[in-house]
Amino acid sequence: MAITERDFPKGHPKASDYDPKSPEAIEWARVNIHPMGERDFPVDHPKALDTKGNTNHIPIRAGEDPARPEIEAHTGATPEVAAARKAYEAQLSAQAKDTPVLDDGRVNTAKVAEESAVAFLVKQGHDDATARKIVREQGVDKVLAAKATLKAGE
Repeated sequence: MAITERDFPKGHPKASDYDPKSPEAIEWARVNIHPMGERDFPVDHPKALDTKGNTNHIPIRAGEDPARPEIEAHTGATPEVAAARKAYEAQLSAQAKDTPVLDDGRVNTAKVAEESAVAFLVKQGHDDATARKIVREQGVDKVLAAKATLKAGE
């Protein structure tokens, strides 16, 4: 009699052709019978204690890949990329300027506008002293209006 459809997988104790010494039955028992109780991880899972080469001894830290300790945490950047990024950020940091503030802690917007106007005039070809003289004579508003007019035409 040919079996057309199996009630249970090959090796299952309730299968009609069950042989406890067959390789299928031994594998089924290895995967499904747990004499010590329920398992935390399925059979052959990398964290299961009885899996050869399990990774339980490797600590798990936020943002780190335990399989690739050489890469940067949280970003996944290689050491070369991380070093290049740090060098670029150091360059930007060296160019950064403090925001001028008043005695009460508010931003000194007049000083910010004046520095913006002077920077615009320097970019137009004036030296710093001449640019500051133009800003004093013509006023910040006129210089920034000229800046806005030129930007609009770009």
